[in-house]
Amino acid sequence: MNELELIARLVPHLAGRGGDLLIGAGEDDAAAWREDDGTFTVATCDTSVETIHFDLSRQAPEDVGWRALCFALGDLAAKGAWPTYGLTSISIPRRWDDTVAERIYSGLAELAGAVGLRLVGGDTTLAPGQGSLTLMLLGSTKVEPLPRSAARAGWQVGVTGPLGGAGLHVRRPRPRLEVGTRMSIAALCCGDISDGLLRELDKFAQAAGVGARVRLAAVPCAEGVNAVQALSSGEEVELVCCGRAPLPRELTLVGELTEDGRVVVLDAAGQEVEVENRGWDHFA
Repeated sequence: MNELELIARLVPHLAGRGGDLLIGAGEDDAAAWREDDGTFTVATCDTSVETIHFDLSRQAPEDVGWRALCFALGDLAAKGAWPTYGLTSISIPRRWDDTVAERIYSGLAELAGAVGLRLVGGDTTLAPGQGSLTLMLLGSTKVEPLPRSAARAGWQVGVTGPLGGAGLHVRRPRPRLEVGTRMSIAALCCGDISDGLLRELDKFAQAAGVGARVRLAAVPCAEGVNAVQALSSGEEVELVCCGRAPLPRELTLVGELTEDGRVVVLDAAGQEVEVENRGWDHFA
């Protein structure tokens, strides 16, 4: 099974939307519910695993903590929510130096302080193999967030910035919380691109039953990265946003959603381009 197939098998065991629950299991990477005061709470959970998401042989533990929180915050940014509270659980192998866990938490705390997130607890366990870090975050917004499942054929697709550079060049990326808030106010349906642009559009396709056409020449690329690489680049903090035309001018228009359920890439002549690497799949 790939990741999307596994999620489809797990969703029937989880809660769907209804009552105060506005975004239920399978509709997005985050859940959302309405509070009594009319605001909305967004919740997300994200795990970083050693040798897959981080490597302590080449990364400072403080940077590992910062980056783990940054990418977890992407799910809140995509729903226009500002972070409020968080829990973190860490699994620690015996081979780690006694200072590693504390230094990871130092990096977590540094970014949390910068965005107003209060980390209020969590759990610690012994890891038999690789270490891992799991974050559960809550955020708040006054604007009802739109899930991926709300996307419709005919909507335009835009991205918030150049792709392909975050994982390679940026030691401490910043979550796109401010732009996510603006896109939510503009009634756009957004997702973070932490697994790659094509992989995120595949998730839109599964949740909403739509397809997408992406114009290769329109994809904004980080320095030193070509468009094909940018399509599948992971560890991105940028957002992909879908909505009725015209999209906000700060977005780069890269394509449109379609009715056929296929996510395809087109060259300048309008012909389909085969892209072998569609992004990160945890179970591929």
